[in-house]
Amino acid sequence: MEKDYKLPAIAWLEMTDYTHGWMQSRLGGGARIGNQRVISIMHLPGAKELLKMETKEDYMDRERVKNAMSGTRRNCIDLGLKLDPDIVKQLYGVTSEDLALYVPVECPKMCLTKNGVLRPWTLDVCFGAKQAVALQRLIKKEFWNDVEKFNMEYAQRLNGKKYPAVDMIWDFCKETETPDMYVDVIRREWQRKQKRDLKE
Repeated sequence: MEKDYKLPAIAWLEMTDYTHGWMQSRLGGGARIGNQRVISIMHLPGAKELLKMETKEDYMDRERVKNAMSGTRRNCIDLGLKLDPDIVKQLYGVTSEDLALYVPVECPKMCLTKNGVLRPWTLDVCFGAKQAVALQRLIKKEFWNDVEKFNMEYAQRLNGKKYPAVDMIWDFCKETETPDMYVDVIRREWQRKQKRDLKE
């Protein structure tokens, strides 16, 4: 795997596939790992507090965090999948498709261990279980906020004319470099969210 050795501290977070293009476009920084830009979230409201939550060293631990992994673990699994994907799936329950859902997230220089000790955030450090879920929610919320903002701007450009939601989502995907294969799923999820919000 190609690496930028000037990388900040990172950990890998599993995110829904249709959010990846948007994250690269809106949250991607200058550092890269292979063809992925490292995602920067520290400027998002509430992110700094979440990144101070308890972390986990997972590189030797089979009891891994389900939706996150350290840089070391990710590198090992990536190499293992290239050598023998069946063994990796058997031992760790991870396939190439699963690994593709993980994005590198920039982390603080220091992390909180389970014993309440501050230590440097190394490649062996992974997000804690509660921390990973909270970060996923935060990023997903930001994604849908951005869709909503884009929708409002789209409506203004059309001067109140009615338009199919799929047209708006298509343009959103184009602007955020999201593959058009995700247009329909984003449209469906957005419309479901709109209905839920109306009920609340």
